[in-house]
Amino acid sequence: MRIAAALLFLLVCSAATAENLEKNQKKELEAQVKTMQAEGERLEKAGQLAEARAKYAESQALIETKDVTDAIKHLDEEIHKRVKDTLSASRKSYESRKFKEAAASLEDALKLQASQPVLAYNLALCYYQLGDRDKALEYLGKAAVGTPDPKQKQKLLQMLTFFTTGEGAVSVNDSDKDRVGRINRLAESIGVEASLEDEGGEEDPLVEAGPSAPFQETATTATPANPHSHSAAGKRSSLCNALADLKGPLAGSPAATFNLANCAESNGRTTEAATLLDKYLQMAPTALDTDGVHARIADLKLLLGLPGPSGAETRRLYASAYGSLAEHNYDRALVDLNKASDAVPDFALTKWNLALLYEAMANIDKTKENFTRYQQLAPDQKAKDDAALHLSTLDARRTKYDEEIDEAEDIVSDLFNRSMNLSFNGSEKRSAIHARRARVKKKEEKQAKNRVGGFAVPYAYAQQQLSRASEHLQIALALFPLGAEANELMAQVFLQANDGHSATQSFDVVASQNLPVSFYAEMRGHKQDQAVKCELTRDRIRLIFLSSYDKKGNPAPPSKPAGEDGLGDLVVDPSVPRQQDFDSLDLTQADIKKVETNSGLLKLKLAKQDLYLAPIYLPSFTPVEGPPARRFANNYTRLFVRYPGLEDSKLGTEGMSGGEKFRMGMDIANASMDIAMSGFTPISAISSVQDAIKIARTIQSAMASLSVSFASWEKSVDAQQQLLAGKSFKSIPTQPVNLGFVQEMK
Repeated sequence: MRIAAALLFLLVCSAATAENLEKNQKKELEAQVKTMQAEGERLEKAGQLAEARAKYAESQALIETKDVTDAIKHLDEEIHKRVKDTLSASRKSYESRKFKEAAASLEDALKLQASQPVLAYNLALCYYQLGDRDKALEYLGKAAVGTPDPKQKQKLLQMLTFFTTGEGAVSVNDSDKDRVGRINRLAESIGVEASLEDEGGEEDPLVEAGPSAPFQETATTATPANPHSHSAAGKRSSLCNALADLKGPLAGSPAATFNLANCAESNGRTTEAATLLDKYLQMAPTALDTDGVHARIADLKLLLGLPGPSGAETRRLYASAYGSLAEHNYDRALVDLNKASDAVPDFALTKWNLALLYEAMANIDKTKENFTRYQQLAPDQKAKDDAALHLSTLDARRTKYDEEIDEAEDIVSDLFNRSMNLSFNGSEKRSAIHARRARVKKKEEKQAKNRVGGFAVPYAYAQQQLSRASEHLQIALALFPLGAEANELMAQVFLQANDGHSATQSFDVVASQNLPVSFYAEMRGHKQDQAVKCELTRDRIRLIFLSSYDKKGNPAPPSKPAGEDGLGDLVVDPSVPRQQDFDSLDLTQADIKKVETNSGLLKLKLAKQDLYLAPIYLPSFTPVEGPPARRFANNYTRLFVRYPGLEDSKLGTEGMSGGEKFRMGMDIANASMDIAMSGFTPISAISSVQDAIKIARTIQSAMASLSVSFASWEKSVDAQQQLLAGKSFKSIPTQPVNLGFVQEMK
């Protein structure tokens, strides 16, 4: 009896101690919230609205109070009012041709982090009118990144071509105009819905020489290249065939000529590619990318100068590598370039391209090896100095890259831990933070709670933290654009921005380095409710269990640790061996009959049961019905198609059915798609990292401690971008350019 009484006493004392500890933690959190709230009020009074909102949101990470929630709502309203007023005033300045004045006002409004696409678009117009085409292109690119509507984005991409080449709309009949529109859509989905292989065959030996065709094959004609075929190729449309079919009507378009050059280069017709690029320069002599095109022509001439069978084989391998880069198959490109290096070991250009590709992947040892060898083979001192520039900053850039990845990983992992209520992971104070099941917009919907994954994280806080993470990742990607860790995290941020297309581009980098593509979800099935990390590879699907939940949502850890971070390894380092023994459900393609979008869920049909995955979504309410819900879930269903190759997966219809139109008006449906992320939008959080000037500026500000000039950074980045993005296709303008100021994107 005495032993039992003693044990009971110890249990009571332990419970009391734990309760007191939690009470003390809560008091400490409340004190911190009051301090943050006071600082937010001070910033708001000083007119620093974005900073005040960030401070209020930070306090919500500790305790979500009504006062702070109301303050954030008031700030959002004030910020949107200021942006609207700025747009009205700037429009008057713009229409009065006071472009510099309008640009200054719009630049200030950008700092408020709201309505970013429309502000960026109008800034692009201002700088174009001021004659600064480079800056106009930079802002127009930002507007395109932040515009989710496909039709509106296509208009912006066509305007990008106009800013780059100066060309207007092509003069074609309505039927051909529709075909050009299809070509433009295919150009946006290379490697997904579009392939680059064509029916052009081998290099045409009868290409006429002349001012527009001065390049001749010097050796045996290259064999036709078919480098881009894989299991899904038969289901994709050929962009290059579609272009060739309209070669006549598009003869006057510089963009079409540039695109045809890309097709020729990717299909092994080196002479034709050089000829078309030279023609492009004649058609658009003031194009902004003339330096890059001249560099491409110079490289093609070097390739044409390689004699004999080894030269023909090298040209074939380069064609395959270029096509693989366009389709984001970076591993295949690496294999082809290494084979080209074996075919002609002393060809300096291959060592240069290998060094750039390894550098983009943050593979420091291989980068040094190839740049050093390039220096030995380089024909002049300038070329040697270019390689020395890369080598001199390589170690410092890797150190900075790792720092930025660590910062972003800390932010994103904390958000996922909170959203899945993994109170046993990480922060000792997490158990004192109140967690509840995620909210949905339509509380009265009976099935809503079963269609939302995870627990509520204050939206303002999630938005702010995702923005912070993306800022770190922008620097990391500017340093090493194909870094696996940076792209793993960036893909997660893009998914939280509900931008499946951009997430796929990041995931392509991850998959090319033989790493799993992943997302987080709550898995529901027969008598089970579990948080999982869903990993997709070429040959399997793995659901790593992170926790299980009881009926009240209380979490219990898995039977085996889910990696060192408890998240199944949010970041998988390609150079470090990984734990393989997880508490998980491992499935092969044969185990899954079908994956399909089911409103806002993913349904996995197995032989003996159906599983449902509710993706974790942090920055706003999760859409649970109608087109918004299906668009949301389709982002994840498409991953099963692209990576494990589950071709029979079924996507949800992204338009409205007749019944849905009857039940709800279009205004309601559109309102449900407005995720109201005033502090976090794809453009404010995730700006384009494909603009060489912007990348150079990002690196320069992040690496101020290095005594390297801005011009040197810009030159270094240009070289890398020429390999990775220099052959991207241009959208062919089909409608006249409108340079009118806009109040909203529509």
